Amino acid sequence: CPFASCVLAQSSTREHICTPPTRCINISIKMTAHEEATTSLVVYEPPAVLNVQQAERRYELPRTGAVAVRQAWGTGDTGAAQWPAGVELAKLIDSEGPERWRGKRVLEISAGGGAVVAIALMRAGAVVVATDADAEALKLHEENARANIEPDVFASRYRGALVLRWGDDPAAAISALGGSPDAVVASDVAYPGTRDAWPAFARTLVAVGAGARILLG
Repeated sequence: CPFASCVLAQSSTREHICTPPTRCINISIKMTAHEEATTSLVVYEPPAVLNVQQAERRYELPRTGAVAVRQAWGTGDTGAAQWPAGVELAKLIDSEGPERWRGKRVLEISAGGGAVVAIALMRAGAVVVATDADAEALKLHEENARANIEPDVFASRYRGALVLRWGDDPAAAISALGGSPDAVVASDVAYPGTRDAWPAFARTLVAVGAGARILLG
């Protein structure tokens, strides 16, 4: 998606997925030469102030409530902060709840450190492996996820945080997940500054996403 503020949700069941704000566009894309999927693009109004430099951010998920995450702006790359499309994606996942996500294996690509998406997934019953090119961001991701999930739930549903760069072989991440993912999620990845890397990102989606639900912010 070329927009900085959107949630893109793809489902092999061709359902229409929409979460407020409410401007949605249905499109069709080809994930492989043999597979076509209907996609819903949900465009929302980004916040006027991103607050990426705050030490801590607090959010309210619609079903499970409060999330508090630590940020470390200035200590690394963009993954040191929680960005807004990830929050909107987390709200979508949280609202779908266990009926959609219980027992699902989910791979998060370019997870960054905020972990709000992974928190929503685990609260909904999914197991998660987080990946990113930035090892320091992944340490922050694990810290934030652990702080917002009950210890026994975290131990059973958080399957690790692994370095994975766009275009690299995802075999280690898939192995940590326990098999091919049922869903692949990513947020705040498609903006002008990453345009040159989009082909590598697409290769990663093809490598891990065959037969999976794909949600992009």
